[in-house]
Amino acid sequence: MKRIVLLFIILQILYCNQAKEVNIDASQSLVGLGLDLTLSEALQPSTDVGPEFVAVGLGCALWTSDDGVAWTASAGSSVFPDCAGSLYSITYGNGLYVVVGTLSGGFTTRTNNCGLWTSPDTVTWTRISCPNNSLYPSEGNLPLRSISYGKVGGVKKFVAAGPKFGSDSSADQLYMIQSTNGKTWTAMEDIPETEHGTANGSCFVTFHNDTLYCPQEGGSYSAILEYNPSTSISDMPGFPPFGGGNALESLVYAPPNTNVYDMYSFQFFVSRANSLFVFGNRDTDSIAVSSKMNASGVWPASVAVGFGANNRPNGFASDESGNIYTFGNSCKWAFSSNQGNSWTSFNTLDACGTTSAYQDWISATYSSKLNRIVAVGDAGSIGTTGISPTLSSDWTYLKVPGANTEITSVTSKNK
Repeated sequence: MKRIVLLFIILQILYCNQAKEVNIDASQSLVGLGLDLTLSEALQPSTDVGPEFVAVGLGCALWTSDDGVAWTASAGSSVFPDCAGSLYSITYGNGLYVVVGTLSGGFTTRTNNCGLWTSPDTVTWTRISCPNNSLYPSEGNLPLRSISYGKVGGVKKFVAAGPKFGSDSSADQLYMIQSTNGKTWTAMEDIPETEHGTANGSCFVTFHNDTLYCPQEGGSYSAILEYNPSTSISDMPGFPPFGGGNALESLVYAPPNTNVYDMYSFQFFVSRANSLFVFGNRDTDSIAVSSKMNASGVWPASVAVGFGANNRPNGFASDESGNIYTFGNSCKWAFSSNQGNSWTSFNTLDACGTTSAYQDWISATYSSKLNRIVAVGDAGSIGTTGISPTLSSDWTYLKVPGANTEITSVTSKNK
């Protein structure tokens, strides 16, 4: 009797799934429908592979966490093949985690020192050979400092950036590479001169409204690359254009006051509301300021303050509540509940800067899946919260045993 029932169930499954689709039919038996749903789900590939939070740091170090609270750490060439240097940036896209950095030494070890690794699950990492820029064959490929995944010109792609070719601040072009799948990479060679910053200063890749921005690390705010093939006449026109000009002024039709926007070492951030923010220190008094581009693509004539002196934010996050958070030097963090019009700043986060060697926040991310913020920084330190924090006591301060090196970058799979 059992064999007859089993045969009947098998025949029912085969009949219901002959078109390889789920048959939601009120006349179907609950047993058959349940088996049909189970089989259909089993046929679908899982898209939830790998941890929710992943961070990287100096010494080829890796931190992973499923919930942002419990973390594991590992490091070295056994994790990242051929890595004896440092990792500087991580992103997630197209089902891949992608990490960039150096193969040996630090960021100033230049020639043929490009580190690039990918993984679908953070368990097995594959090293990808970096392409050379044919315009600078003697330099080979350079270290990579920044990577991001986003859409530009209607195409989703990874873009990574490194330092300038040449040995001083007058060097012309940044080393930048791109990939649509994370596995095959090409050098971006039609990049204009970048007149500011040091030779080792890279730029921070940011995507917003189908446009790629890359403000230069260590330079004034007039050193930006912008690329959108629908509006650009070359692959990546520079701002300022060769011969002068001003980056932010060149991007809009209503130029801001240069005294207000005379920033240095600044960064862009795109909030969950898809607003583009700029953060930096004013050149005149070193006060950290911010501004938000309006819906017409115009920067306002004023900036928001509240971060304090020498506190340019390094990491950024925004949550479902609409709050925006920044994390900077000397353990400082700040939040805005009104889309960047004003900021409330805090001097410390738990043991940061007091009972630990940790001094600076360096990177941050937010998981929409878990509604959790994670900030990372010096000495392998991690700050995390599952609520919209308005006090330092809202945070939990973490240290992962055996990992006390600087964490340089963190990402979440569901931003």
